[in-house]
Parts: sequence; structure tokens; C-alpha cells
Amino acid sequence: MLFPKTAIRIALLASLLLGLQGCATDPVTGRTGFAMSENWEINAGKKYHQEILKQYQVYDDPELQRYLNDIGQRMAKKSHRPDLPFTFTLLDSPDVNAFALPGGFVYITRGIMAYMNKESHLAGVVGHEIGHVTGRHGAERAAQQQLATVASAAVAVGTGSGELLQASQMLGGALMSGYGRKQELESDRLGAEYIAQNNYAPDDMIEVIGLLKNQELFGREKARAEGREYQGYHGLFSTHPKNDTRLQGVIKAAEKFRDTSKPVPDDGRFLRLTNGMAFGESESQGITRGNKFYHKDLNLYVEFPEGWRVQNSTSVLGAISPDGSQLIKMEMDQVAPPVDAPRYLSAKYQGFVQGPRVDTSEDQAVSGTRTVRDPKSGREQRSRISMVTRGNQAFIITGLGKSELPSQTFFDTTKSVRKLRPNELKLAEGRNIRLVTAKRGDTIASLARQSNLDSYAEAQIRLINDLYPSGEPTPGQLIKIVE
Repeated sequence: MLFPKTAIRIALLASLLLGLQGCATDPVTGRTGFAMSENWEINAGKKYHQEILKQYQVYDDPELQRYLNDIGQRMAKKSHRPDLPFTFTLLDSPDVNAFALPGGFVYITRGIMAYMNKESHLAGVVGHEIGHVTGRHGAERAAQQQLATVASAAVAVGTGSGELLQASQMLGGALMSGYGRKQELESDRLGAEYIAQNNYAPDDMIEVIGLLKNQELFGREKARAEGREYQGYHGLFSTHPKNDTRLQGVIKAAEKFRDTSKPVPDDGRFLRLTNGMAFGESESQGITRGNKFYHKDLNLYVEFPEGWRVQNSTSVLGAISPDGSQLIKMEMDQVAPPVDAPRYLSAKYQGFVQGPRVDTSEDQAVSGTRTVRDPKSGREQRSRISMVTRGNQAFIITGLGKSELPSQTFFDTTKSVRKLRPNELKLAEGRNIRLVTAKRGDTIASLARQSNLDSYAEAQIRLINDLYPSGEPTPGQLIKIVE
């Protein structure tokens, strides 16, 4: 949670879509279609790459970044658009996701990498995203004025409030929406072709079906148990059951592009490079445990209402009420102390009206309300705002929703803002993947007990080792645990 002020701007992309459409040749099929020009693709991709980097951190592992780029560039050179300047970026996000922007910008999260076990798995996902670029799927969507934003709202808060919707979009982060079944299948086919041309076995893409489908099954069951919507990877195989014969057919057909005399062996490099990779939330962005939030670098503790679902992104920290009708969000500004908090909030928020001070352990905390008018409905909506200052840090907390938040609920969150206590420092530490060699007698249950996981420990260890739902390790097998 680094709290940058700028989120991806929906209206900016919408304006780019106007007047930039035209006829372009599909490099895969050779057909002429209605789509953005290649210059538009490249320029738009560069622009929105910078916006993605404001929404996400790049994962701080240069060797792993180089590894991803090397795989991606090799496959891009074998693609239908070898001269396109592709860029491959590993994002520091626990989300199980991958996506591509027009112009050759491809993103993989470390969250999805945690569920892979060899290089060909990564190559399959990268190849699928290259397929979206070479198939000009993003450009076609833009030409049809369907690409309204590069970041989709992953949090549904059904209040009809424009301001609350904007906040929930920021909470959701820059997760790309998927394509239709036809385009996803085309990307599956192209991805299989590209990995085969680089002498990976196309059948290894079918292995990824099981890995991601098992993760999806677990994720859906977990989301249902927690009373929320499942947010999963949109792409590779997302529109197909794992036993889809048509999908398996297009993948197996790619075998003809492979030089079987020069197979790429699994030398274990992928696993070695993911040894030590962050798992789950990143320590640099803060750790969520239930309704409590711990940030080591900021020396920050925040507690949201019991039962609320906490969402943490690089742009905002917040929590949503169980019925999805109310939201409390928190942002951080850098200020020059001493700061006059009421004057600061009045300048920052038009319509701010000062309320009572709030007792906290920090320097000062003030509260107030703000009235905003929804530009679409014309309705006025009041929100609560409080600000807690500490040296040059200002934590700004906003409560908004279908109806004004109860005062005590909102103020309890404001009052909870404080520094970490010594016994909480461990709770603010991130988790990492560690490779161990299974010994005789080791079971998933015993390995899960060695792992630093709060819940669903056995299921998570099975998932990241492709042993879900009931597999067990064999002696000598390299196994990922979480510490």
C-alpha cells in the first residue's frame, strides 16, 4: 500500500478512442478489419504502461524480471508480429492474473507464478497473452468502443453512487477484463503455436489447465464461504472446462510447429528462481489479517469494523461492509509539519465542513463531512472525512455509502490508527515461498504445519505444488512451502 494519488483515468482512454479507428490488416488471418492503427496501439500502450506502473509495483527481483523478459522476447520473435516492441513486466501483486495491452505490453503477476511449477507453464501463459496482442484483440475492442478502461472494477458496491463506484474501482486495482470465447480460444491456439516454435511441449499448456482450474475451484469455494464474489484470472482457459475437447485439439495441433529433436528440458530453473518469492500480500504494501491492517515500513496499524472485507491496493486501502452498501477508504498524503488539519481538508475537499476532534494516540485527528453531487443522478451524497497526522504523514479516512455511515463505526476506524506495537511487528512481515525436499514420511498436512498460513493451509500447499485436491509428495520431490 504505497498510496499514489493517481488512479487509471477512464475518461482519458475513452477520448482516445474517438476518431482513431480505421481499417487494419489482421497479422494472424490476413483479413482487413475495423481496428486501431499499429501506431495507435504502440502509443496507447506506452501511455497506459505508465498508468499501470502507478497502479502496481514492479516486483523487486531483477533476475526474475530478466527471466520473464527472456522467455517473452523469444516467443515474441516467433510470433506473427516479430517487429512489435514487446515489453514483459512482473507485477508485485498477489492476484492470480495476467493481461496484455495493445502495443505489446504484457504483464504477469507473481500471484499467478506461485501456482506454476516449471518454465513451460510460464511460457504458456505468456504465449496466450502474446496471442491477444498479435490477434489485435485489444485494438478491435477499442475500435468497437468497448475498451472503456484498462482497469476494471473488481469490487461491486451496489449503491448507485458515482463517488462510491470510483472508490471501489480503485480498490479493485488494474485487473484486465477478459475477451469472448472466440478470442480466448484464438489466443490459446496462438499461444500453443508460439511455445511449440520455441520447442516447449504444447501438452504442457494442458497441464496449466489443471493448475489454474484447481486454483479457480478453490478460489470460488473460498469466496462463497466468505460471502464475496470470486475475482480470478480472466485469460488462459478461463472460458473453457479443463476437459474441453476443442481446446485440447487446438493445443495438440500446435505440435507440428515443434522441433522434437531440440526439446526444452525442465532443468528446475523456474522453481529455483521462485524460491524466496513473496506469497500473498507484499510486506512493502502492508499485510491484511482479518479486519486488521499492518504496515511495517509506515509503522502503521489500522482496524476496520468487524466483518468488513478489507481491500488493499497500491492506490488505496479500504473496507466494504458485509452487505456491500458502505465503504471506508484510507489514503496517505505527505505534508509539511506542522499542518493545520481543518484548513488542509477544506483546501483538499470542496464542501468540507469541520466536525469534532477525535482522540487518538497520534499527533492530531480531526473529522468532518463533505457533500458531493452525483453528476449523473443529481443526488447529493454526504460522506464523512477524518484526518490523522503524524509528523509528515497525513492519513485521510473517508466513509461513504448508500446512507451516511454511523458515526461510531467511522470514528472507531479513525481512533484505531496508531503505530505498531512490538508484538505486532511479526504480523507485519510478508510471507515467502521456500523450496524444501520432501523426506520419507512427509505429508501435505505436516508440510502445511511448517507453513506460515492463517487458513486453508493444506489446500494452499497442495495448490501451489499441483497436488490439489488430495495429492501427496513423494520422497525427493521439491515442494513449495510458505514461510
